[in-house]
Amino acid sequence: MQRLPPEVELVHIKGHRVTVRMVAEMPTSERGHLLLELVKCLRREWRPDAEVYLEPRGDMNKLRQRLRGVKV
Repeated sequence: MQRLPPEVELVHIKGHRVTVRMVAEMPTSERGHLLLELVKCLRREWRPDAEVYLEPRGDMNKLRQRLRGVKV
């Protein structure tokens, strides 16, 4: 494989698991297609059992963060 797509940044590799971060926001359908193509390419050129994971993101919504644990 030449390199990762410009929209994706490598976070780390552990065995056959590749964790990536999206550099820019994109619609879910585009992101899904991009990641699926990345998995296909990695399986073809690197390891047949390769898996791609998105880096977990924290909750960015300030209201939910302030109300977490509050019972109504």
